[in-house]
Amino acid sequence: MVVSSISKVRTKHWILFLCALFISVLLYISKIILRNPISSLSGRQQQLYNSSGNNNQIIKEEDYEYSCEVTSRHFVHIKSNIDSNELPQRHYYYQNMNNNTSIEQDPHILILTLVQNHEDYIDHFFNLLDKTDYPNKRISVAFLVSDSTDQSLKRLYTTIHQLQDRWRHKFHEIDVYQKNFLLDFKPDSMDDPLNSRRAYLARAKNFLLTASLREYHDWVAWIDIEMYDYPKTVFNDLMKFNVDVIVPNCLLKRDDDQFWGYDRNNWQESDLSLERQQYSPEHEVLMEDYNQYSMGRHLLVDMPTHSERDHIIPLDGVGGTFTLVKATVHREGAIFPPFIYQHHLDTEGFAKMAKSMGFSVYGMPSYTVYHF
Repeated sequence: MVVSSISKVRTKHWILFLCALFISVLLYISKIILRNPISSLSGRQQQLYNSSGNNNQIIKEEDYEYSCEVTSRHFVHIKSNIDSNELPQRHYYYQNMNNNTSIEQDPHILILTLVQNHEDYIDHFFNLLDKTDYPNKRISVAFLVSDSTDQSLKRLYTTIHQLQDRWRHKFHEIDVYQKNFLLDFKPDSMDDPLNSRRAYLARAKNFLLTASLREYHDWVAWIDIEMYDYPKTVFNDLMKFNVDVIVPNCLLKRDDDQFWGYDRNNWQESDLSLERQQYSPEHEVLMEDYNQYSMGRHLLVDMPTHSERDHIIPLDGVGGTFTLVKATVHREGAIFPPFIYQHHLDTEGFAKMAKSMGFSVYGMPSYTVYHF
């Protein structure tokens, strides 16, 4: 009996000793992490590039107070240069991309949005996105802040922290990138197409796309920061057709609630526009509202909206207010051309390129979304 009691006491002492040792190790590790929080994050979280010119530079605190990348609940504030030799190296990685069919339950959506002096629209943008019936855990969001002189970046910092610090309904990932394209200095005309605002907007979209597209993204949704309203079921409503590119009909929100078209870049070619392109020089741009003569195209905003909501029609050009794209379309090479492609560039050029590659492009005349 005495031996048994002694054995039990020794066992209890060993358990207490091991528990104390485990707690000490945890405290030691936590102190190391607190001393160097950036080194505890993944390589992708540690580093964000701010390209104000042709050369990429790691963001310094003095460059911009809120230069950042947001991933999950972490807002990484870069304070010093990071030696590239210290970054973890990936020696081997394999993923079978043949399985990315974009028809599984709750595919992963990447939301891409450009921000330029849009401080007052950021909260409303997130309110709309947060109200959709699509699970936030299957939504990634990426912003490109470009040429902003207001507090857009600071507002993003505040709003993202509020959203991602919640117990529930956090988005899978939110990234913020910053690169200036001198958009305010580019003419909104086609006198010099390659130096136009539309050409540099295309560059900005491509930059954001290549920086944020991951292997697990199934769809890419290009959503304008100034969207006023769209149905909470919009993602499922558009994805169910399983086409490569699809757009709703984007109208202008007016105080008098009158019908007014907004996105005139969603259209079908007409016999007149096709004939005009056939006999025009390759370098001539033939885009809607950029010519002194009408191209005679069939605009989505001019089509009847009283038909069935699920009615879809093939399109030849798309805009960028709300455009849903299968990620494989971008992965396989369809971009927003900043050069003239079949007499078009930017979003209209993207539609032309996608169709040239054999992808399908559709619009929904009776499915309406609204822009400020």
